[in-house]
Order: sequence, then C-alpha cells, then structure tokens
Amino acid sequence: MKKLLYISLLAVLLSAAMSCSRSVDKRLVLADTLMWTNPDSSLAILSAINRDSLQGDENQAYHSLLLTQARFRVDYHDFPSDSLINTALDYFSDNHNREHYTRSLLYKGAYYEVHDNPVEAIKWYKQAEDNADSTDYRNLAQINMRMAVLYYENHASNNIDLEKFKRALFFYDKLHDIRMTSLCHSYLGNLYRINDQQKAQEHFSIAIEQTKEIGDSSEMFVAISSLSLSYYIDGDYNKAKNTALYCIKNGGKYINDHCYYNLARAYCALGDVDSAKFHLSKTQRNPNDKQMLVIRYLTLKEIAESSGDNLVIKKYETLYNNLYDSLSYNPIKYSLFENERNIDEEITARDNNKISLQHKTIYGLIALFLVFALVTVALFIVISRRKRKELQQMIDELKEESFGNYEELRRNLADFDNHFSKTMTEKLISLEEIMTGAYNPNQDSKSNEVVHKISPIADDDTKFWEGLYAYINIKHNGAMDKIANDYPQLSASDLNFIKLMCCGFSDAAIAVCRKYRNVASVRGRRRKIRDKMGIEGNLTDYIRNITQG
Repeated sequence: MKKLLYISLLAVLLSAAMSCSRSVDKRLVLADTLMWTNPDSSLAILSAINRDSLQGDENQAYHSLLLTQARFRVDYHDFPSDSLINTALDYFSDNHNREHYTRSLLYKGAYYEVHDNPVEAIKWYKQAEDNADSTDYRNLAQINMRMAVLYYENHASNNIDLEKFKRALFFYDKLHDIRMTSLCHSYLGNLYRINDQQKAQEHFSIAIEQTKEIGDSSEMFVAISSLSLSYYIDGDYNKAKNTALYCIKNGGKYINDHCYYNLARAYCALGDVDSAKFHLSKTQRNPNDKQMLVIRYLTLKEIAESSGDNLVIKKYETLYNNLYDSLSYNPIKYSLFENERNIDEEITARDNNKISLQHKTIYGLIALFLVFALVTVALFIVISRRKRKELQQMIDELKEESFGNYEELRRNLADFDNHFSKTMTEKLISLEEIMTGAYNPNQDSKSNEVVHKISPIADDDTKFWEGLYAYINIKHNGAMDKIANDYPQLSASDLNFIKLMCCGFSDAAIAVCRKYRNVASVRGRRRKIRDKMGIEGNLTDYIRNITQG
C-alpha cells in the first residue's frame, strides 16, 4: 500500500514539474497583449528581457516571434536578419500551437517583403494562410493585407489585390479594428477609382469617417485628397476643387504634393489656368518619386492643353508616356499571380501526397500485421453494409419527394444557355427516375448505375455554373450577387453548393447529384458554410429569405 502511495506521489510531482516547464512567461503574455494597442510598450518589454532568464525552448521561441513582430510593428524596416523568426519557425513547426506557427510563417514572409523579394514573400504568406485556423481573424486579416499591399504596389493584374483587400476588410471588421478597416477602405477606393467612381467615393467616405473617429489626421487627409481626385475623374470639377481646397486649408503638415496636383488639374478643367499654375508652383519641381513625377507631367500637359500651346503639349505628353510605360513594365507583377497559383497547386499536391502516404502506411501495417486481417475484412463488411444502407436512405428520401418541387425549374430551363439547360435537365431526369423507383440500391449493379448515371456536376464545368448563377439572379432578384458580394470568404465550391439550395434541391437530391456518401454529409457541409458566413440560425431559412425577399 505504501509502495503504491509513493508511486502515485511521484507521478503527481512529475506531472507538476512538466506543467511548470511548459508554463509561458508572464512577461511574454503581457507583451503579446500590448502588441496591437501599444507596440512601443510591447517592444520595450521584450527588449528588456534577458533571453537567458526564459525557461524552456517554448518561451525562447515565443520571445523570438514576439520581438520580430514588435520590431515590424514599430519600424517596418527594422528587419536586419531572419535569425529570430527562424528560431520561432523551427520550434513551432513541430509544436501544437497552431496560431504561433501561423504567425511565424507570416513574419517570415514579412522579412522577404521588407527586403524587396515579393515573390518569396507571397510564398510564405500563402503557407501562413493555408496553416491558419478559420477563426484566427487577426492573422488571416494580416496575411491578406500584406498580400494585397504587395499586389497593389507591384501593379499586379487580375484584380487579385482587390479581392485580397476585401478579405482583409472582412476579417478586420470581425475584429472591430477601425484603424485597419479605414486603411482597407482607402486602398479599395484607390482601386475602384480606375473604373467605378461611385464605389470609390463610397469607400473614401467611409475611410474619412473612420479616421475621424479614431483621430488619425494623417490617413484622413490622404483619403480626402484621394476623394478629390475621384471627383475629378468623375467630371465633377467643382467638387474636386472644393475638396482639394478644404484639404489644403485644414491639412497642415499632412498635405503632400498630390493634393496640389489635384487642385491644379481641377482649376485647369474649370478654365482657370492662372490658379492652376499658382497651385502647381507649390509642388516640388523635380520629385524623386517617379509616380509623383508622372502626375506632374500629366498636370503640365493638361495646363498646356488649356493654354493651347501645342509644343508644350507634345513635350509633356512624350515625357508622361515614356515614364508611365517604364513604370508599368514591372517584371515582378507578371510572376506574382502565376506564383500564387503555383503555390495553391503545390499545397493541393502536398495534401494529396499526405493522404496517399497515409494510405500506403495503412496498407503496409496491414501487410506487416496479418493478425488484423480478419478485423479488416469484418470492418470492410460493416462499412459496405453501412454504405448500402445510407444509399438506400438517400433514395428512400428521394422517393418520398414530389417531383413537382422541380417542375418550375424544368419549365424555365428553355430560356437559358443550352449547356446549362442540357446539364440540369439530365440531373432532373435522373432524379425523377429514382423518385419513381427505377433503382434498387440493394442490387450492387443497380447501385453503381445510380452512382455513375447521376454523376456530380464537375467543378470545372464553368459554363454550367455561370448559367445557374445567371438563372438564380434573374429568378430571385440578384440573390447570388448579394451572397457573393456580402461573403467574399466563400469559395467557388461553397457558392456552387448554395446555388443548388437556391434552386430548391433537397438534401437527398444534393447528396445524389454531388456524389456525397450520405445525407449527413450535406448537412455537415451546410453547417460549415453557415459558420464561414458567420450567420446565426438555419442556412436554409437564410437562403429562403434572400430568394423570396
């Protein structure tokens, strides 16, 4: 009895010792807490910590991560080497702390961004995004923001910067981070300013209100100056002039040459060349910033056009075009998007390889341990019976349905694209055959026939999904546009699932058409989509409200 007591006591002491060794240093916890609200204080705490005083590898790795992050937050360029972040990466890659590993990947990407290697930075940001938990809003917001800025600054095509800023805005909204949401709105305004002034002005107006709320005068006057340019592009020259004048009158030290150029161009468009020249004289004659020099040439060209001086027009038009073309040619921008797509393919291939390796390991264990052969066979029989039972349940549920639920959809098919109509009609006919009892899942050949006949709608069948998107928008007053715009975090696969719901497909019908194993899989997928959208209640009711609204 005493021996048992001693053993128990020893176990308790060992457990307590292990717990103490894993405890996180309170100074690090405090520094992490202050990271976003007061990064200067966080950096001061971390810089004062003697690394030798930190107990355990976890605390030292955590300190390396936080010190890297604090330096980046306080001074963007304070990234002399990646030794600290490598320490964090090495430790957390084999650790259970998923959030710390995601953050380590993020700041490894930040290191490459600071050192002007955007292609390598994107690789690390993509790894961080792939590793992040879906509820890790802070890291997901930062990852998308950093990628968006990289694409924006390198003038990448395909509107990928627009989509990244939207995703960042979604996550910052979740965090109620007004400073960062205002910054996202400013960036989105600048992107929309290319071809949609109404949306651009909406985003700038939100950014201005939010920066006023938090007292960020610098970003506020940047947004006001950008709004002035949007009015100019929209042809509202008086608004452009008045907005720029307000900015110059009240902006003080926050005003840069952009605002004077906006005002000069507005005066020029209104026919007041003298005022345009006066405000142009307030700007730097030979700016080092090539982007600013492009705007200067453009302003001088417009003033010359108002004055009717053809020689000067030609001079500045040539200077403007040559400099603009040289800035537009950026080899990096052509590789960034292709690079991200390749990384996505690599991640998919890696995941597939992991699954394949797991399968091979299982098969190898079965070969080595023949003892489990009978158990494996028995398990296979149980699973096969369960699959047949689930298939029977799906078909029974379909047989209980009325095909009248799909009659309206069938009648409307003729009005839409032939490819969409043909594909959807095939699905409806196959569903009708099941409803009328044409198949018996207890017969294996017939079961396989069901599975093959009612094949899933291929994800790469873009014509079908585009047709279905258009059908739902027309039928339900732009329902798909609303869902896609309100929830940019939804994947294409998520949206395709919602399209079937909008068409009134039951769980059983969706399970058959999408080749799910059972109806429960449909319900599980629906819950995941609901959680991703962040809505409360039933997704079916939510979709019904949108389509009937």
